[in-house]
Amino acid sequence: MKPDRLYFPILYLALSINLGCTMVKVTISEKRNPIPQQVAVGENTTLTTWGAIKVNKAHFFPSSFQLKTDNTIIYIDPVEVANAEPADFILLTHGHPDHFSIKDIKNLLKSGTVIVCPKGVSKKLKNITDKIHEVRPKEQLILEGIHIETTWAYNTKSVFLWIRAHPRAKENVGYVLTLKNGTKVYHAGDTDYIPEMREIRDVDVALVPIGGDNLTMNGEEAAKIINEIKPGIVIPMHYEIKNRNELKRFETLVNGKIKMIKLDRENQLKKNDDGRFGLY
Repeated sequence: MKPDRLYFPILYLALSINLGCTMVKVTISEKRNPIPQQVAVGENTTLTTWGAIKVNKAHFFPSSFQLKTDNTIIYIDPVEVANAEPADFILLTHGHPDHFSIKDIKNLLKSGTVIVCPKGVSKKLKNITDKIHEVRPKEQLILEGIHIETTWAYNTKSVFLWIRAHPRAKENVGYVLTLKNGTKVYHAGDTDYIPEMREIRDVDVALVPIGGDNLTMNGEEAAKIINEIKPGIVIPMHYEIKNRNELKRFETLVNGKIKMIKLDRENQLKKNDDGRFGLY
């Protein structure tokens, strides 16, 4: 596979982790739709994305979402979210800058905000808040009626020599959330196709990376796991926007009975009867 421009920033990132420095710059993409896109994923439950970010020079659809269910607001990997409501919960999968933003976390905090994250991330938050739940893969907790299960998220392939962008030893996570209304949402984090995924069952919504380049699953691998776990809705994430071929390959290979929603595309926006924009 010919590497795209995103490969090299993340390769630099993998190297910089070992060197203790940061060489990846994340900003808002000028290709971002100015209106956050929203989709209903359950009773009184919406999923929102603020859209494209720029990872160095690559325009990139991220893994950053808001889940709003009744009066509870949950963010997963919030990065470059704008004019957003304060968080009840912030869930972080790992510490790479396209998933972890101190600036955004500070902007979303209120007095009762609880952060759930791996141990390696919590160290970076010690001066921000003390309301932190450290987690490892395959743990469960219940917070205000929301059931949170952590899943494994790691690479099986190296990006350079022996270096893996997301090694298993880091104990990065994905999340399976069972909301108060019973809606079950799986956010895979950054991961390859791994055997632990086959344990996931009865998911209503799955958010899966498709970017490939030995950083995450590619479209073919993501379609394989989606066809195994059979969610009602699948939303692809973590891919360079110009890489329409990978997106198309994923769409083609996913079982036609599974509803696929692409949230990076401007032509999917429509105005609803209540004046809001979104995919309803």
